[in-house]
Amino acid sequence: MTYSVVSVADTTGPAPGAPPGERGAGWPGYVYSSDAGLLPVEQVMALPAESVIRVLVVEDEPLYAEQLEAALQDLGYEPVGPAADARIAMALHRTETIDLALLDVHLRGPVDGIALAGQLLAHRPVPVVFLTSMGDGQTFARAQNVGPAAFLTKPVDVAALGRALALAVHNFSQHHAPAPEPAASESLPVAPLPDALFVKENGLLEKIRLSNVQSVMAEDKLCCLTLAERTVHVRMPLRELVQYLPPERFVQIQRSYYVNIEHIERLDPVRHLVQVGKQLLPVSRLYQDELLRRLRTIG
Repeated sequence: MTYSVVSVADTTGPAPGAPPGERGAGWPGYVYSSDAGLLPVEQVMALPAESVIRVLVVEDEPLYAEQLEAALQDLGYEPVGPAADARIAMALHRTETIDLALLDVHLRGPVDGIALAGQLLAHRPVPVVFLTSMGDGQTFARAQNVGPAAFLTKPVDVAALGRALALAVHNFSQHHAPAPEPAASESLPVAPLPDALFVKENGLLEKIRLSNVQSVMAEDKLCCLTLAERTVHVRMPLRELVQYLPPERFVQIQRSYYVNIEHIERLDPVRHLVQVGKQLLPVSRLYQDELLRRLRTIG
């Protein structure tokens, strides 16, 4: 069951089962999910969201690996693994969604943590944090060439680990945010994008104003454009469609989601939720800093 997209329900009356006259404050009291019907918004907020950052743990000492996993969970991260060697780590990196890598430098086997970091980054860039029990200059110089987010000495303090991971996520989201891939077609416009697109629907070309588009979601090879009253499906990958979206108006909140800043009603930076029109959407922590930067805030 998924709750990644829900619609905010009208709450002019008391909540089901609530005492007469009781109403919620702040966020609307109930949301509607196509899978589960009407649900209290608190229940939806408590569900695991896509915004949880997944950390690949590579550590060949089982006891210390368990300690790292417990520390990560306490800090609000989701550990993946642990992997005891480079082969297992690469397999997890290829098959799992990994947002950050926490690597022991001195791994058993032919590939140590520093060489492994180079392999991980060659496959898909992620922020890397090194752990080592040996802080010699030669090891640090090798690690520095990979461009890690942090280089920590074991045993690492949990608070220090938390700060290092937070900085790694923040800096990566600022400097390595995924950019739209160039389209294969040469017919895409290179001039400033217009405010409207013509979308083929039922044999006709229908004009869709981009200012009326609240959000764009990728769904396989389709894109769903959510308007106030309906959803329009476009047969185009997201990496191509984003080239038609004015960058000053649309901002990415997940790997497969863009939202129109003009339609954002409210943002909960603690629970990582944003209300766009009647949609309640989870915000990935990797994109939340950029979203906050784009909003004009006071107070």
